Amino acid sequence: MPSPLAKRSVETLLSVLLVMLSVLGAAGPSAAAAGPPGSPGPDWERIAACESNGRWHINTGNGYHGGLQIDPATWRAYGGRRYAPRADLATRDEQIAIGERIVRDRGLSAWPNCARTTDSGDSTPRAMAQTSSAAPAPQAAPRTRSLTSPGHTTARTYVVQPGDCLSVIAERAHTPGGTTSLYDLNKDTLDQGPDHIYPGQRLRLRA
Repeated sequence: MPSPLAKRSVETLLSVLLVMLSVLGAAGPSAAAAGPPGSPGPDWERIAACESNGRWHINTGNGYHGGLQIDPATWRAYGGRRYAPRADLATRDEQIAIGERIVRDRGLSAWPNCARTTDSGDSTPRAMAQTSSAAPAPQAAPRTRSLTSPGHTTARTYVVQPGDCLSVIAERAHTPGGTTSLYDLNKDTLDQGPDHIYPGQRLRLRA
């Protein structure tokens, strides 16, 4: 006949095992419900490098501002005025905060060209639907343009695109003499100075 001490030890062991099994059973559904970790967000540094050569305080006078080239109406609509009147007057982190709000609402459609340069993207159903619907006509109504977009270029002229600035155009077109020469060639068109260029202007690239 087992002693009372041995009987008590067996009962204690059984109690511990039951507690462990109940804990594991509760943890299982929780872990399953948690699912895989969320996908990483947009690579804002790479988008900014594409949109503005990484210049977070750029204002070329083309209607788009800051590293992510956000226009004033969009900046205001997503609460940017709490930080600064325009995107280029806000800090990098503040511009990214507004960018995150835009992505939550519209996906990456606000950056139709530059968003493709990032390894990670918005894979939400909203963003996927926007991407598929925009695919047949990607130039239908873009809000921004990539600085690396070739634009409408002939042998000697270039049509300014949203997000362009004179130095980028000169570098991309390999204009002899660089930015200074490009401005000298187009002083009549750029009568407000080299920092004020606008989409639709046709610039001479060579003499």
